[in-house]
Amino acid sequence: MAVVRTNIDRSPALQRKLGDLPTQPGVYLYRDQEGELLYVGKAKVLRNRVRSYFHTKVLDAKTRRLVARIWDLEFIVCATELEALVLENNLIREHRPPYNIMLRDDKSYPYVKLTWKDPYPQVFVTRKVRKDGSLYFGPFFPASTAYRTAELAYRFFQIRDCDIDIDGKRGRACMKYQLHRCTAPCIAAVTQEAYREQAKEARLFLEGKRDELKTRLEAAMWAAAENAAFEQAAQYRDTLAQVDAWFNRQKAATVDQEDTDYYGSAVLDGRACVHRLEMREGRMVGRREYVLEDVEAFDGAVLAEVLKRVYAEEPVPARILVETEPEDLELLREWLGGMRGARPHVAVPQRGEKVELLAMAQENARLALERKFEPARLNQAVLEGLQAFLGLARPPRRMECFDISHGQGREVVASCVVFTDGVPDRKAYRRFKMTNEQNDDFANMAEAVGRRYRRMLDEGRDLPDLVLIDGGLGQLHAAEAALAGLGLDQLERASLAKKEELVFRPGSSEPLRIPRTSPVLQLLQRIRDEAHRFAITYHRMLRAKRTLQTELTTIPGVGQATAKKLLQAFGSVKGVKEAGEEALAGAVGKAAAAKVRAWAQAQEP
Repeated sequence: MAVVRTNIDRSPALQRKLGDLPTQPGVYLYRDQEGELLYVGKAKVLRNRVRSYFHTKVLDAKTRRLVARIWDLEFIVCATELEALVLENNLIREHRPPYNIMLRDDKSYPYVKLTWKDPYPQVFVTRKVRKDGSLYFGPFFPASTAYRTAELAYRFFQIRDCDIDIDGKRGRACMKYQLHRCTAPCIAAVTQEAYREQAKEARLFLEGKRDELKTRLEAAMWAAAENAAFEQAAQYRDTLAQVDAWFNRQKAATVDQEDTDYYGSAVLDGRACVHRLEMREGRMVGRREYVLEDVEAFDGAVLAEVLKRVYAEEPVPARILVETEPEDLELLREWLGGMRGARPHVAVPQRGEKVELLAMAQENARLALERKFEPARLNQAVLEGLQAFLGLARPPRRMECFDISHGQGREVVASCVVFTDGVPDRKAYRRFKMTNEQNDDFANMAEAVGRRYRRMLDEGRDLPDLVLIDGGLGQLHAAEAALAGLGLDQLERASLAKKEELVFRPGSSEPLRIPRTSPVLQLLQRIRDEAHRFAITYHRMLRAKRTLQTELTTIPGVGQATAKKLLQAFGSVKGVKEAGEEALAGAVGKAAAAKVRAWAQAQEP
């Protein structure tokens, strides 16, 4: 059994306050030696609860670490335990102490956004939710569902997905108008009032309000038929049939109409994932995942904390079904009831489809953990294999790979990509524009490596476990020379030559041949290919910028904005030269089109 270390003998303030604790309900706050808040908790009896941390020998690892850091404590006496729970929740939300359970919501799932406050609302997929007056629907899992849903909004209701300003000045609509995917408010082919009706129907669709949407579409269909607008009536009829078919496919396997949240969990290597299924009006309308760190077991105490964190931010449904009974259930129901206006039903389902849905939530939690964290286990084995192949002192947890890209000595750039534990760390990627443009990969590699690690030394940052070079022995020697000039001979390095996928190491002209099917070689290839992609992307950007500045922007009266429009419309400078004046006018207006056409004619031999 692990010994629980405390600071009672070293901190007189802690010793004194432990002896003066009251017996009323309240909230307690633990602080470290620097006064930083570590943890906030609530108690029915403050004296019993706080002292239990220091007198109980059976504590989980996370709580043992907490107790070892506690240097001081504060407490706030409350009239009731419910009042203490409310205060605890508010303090946690405000201060976010490191030892309290904090939900890491999975923000990678996309939403469908409807810009409701715009005069002509648009629909598109986004991963960022902002308080901007728009309506957000989701999150969607898998992500492809969001794009499918947005596509249906375009098809069913002809809502625009562009972000152009609707000012009535455009001369023609885009192709989506011809494909009946947009009613073209940009050319005033639809009034603002009529477009608003389309947006209302799209909103009902995205909200899942099938009956209300069907009523609107049927009314519009019959009204169009009575006015002899038979083509429009047929469009409403087709939309009605398509929407009906969509909702029939999406309908969940339940007839229960009561709003319910299901919570399933899974634990792996000290992490827990909680999967929440949201059922509204008998249909599954969403799902959410929360990841918790430092959790050894998902018990009633952890579940109670999860529910408090979730419903402090979101509406409380009529029913919450869970896999185990939360701690202090009646107190929790009373608090949730205060948030909702009526106490929700919180229970562990025993039979029927509710048990099946709870099992679905548990299975999704398990799969999410495996998807997120099992690769780390596999990557560790691959890194240990790479250590053995290269003869390294330790597994290379952080690797940095360099590549050079240029076009016949022009726009010479280098890239540095970073992989941590076998996974790309894109925030740490860096790119370099070479100071002297030259068609010399060795000199360019030496410059890139030297610039990278000179700066890391100046900033006192941690160096990588392995420097990987894209190229053969020559590129590796160039990198070694740059590292030696910085006094970094101790850095492990290797290079990977593309043609035969040979690995070169310092001190040997004989390459290592790693089997093609080996995950070790596949990891090196993945890093090398990512460095190549990052370098060539930067090179192409600089090349396009040069083309833009040296050709199109030399046309009198054509600036950066007009040149960009021309390239977007015609794909290249050659396409601009070959375009007719009418096509050019459609992209940039008649005045600019005449100037561009005159320039293009002057370029002709």
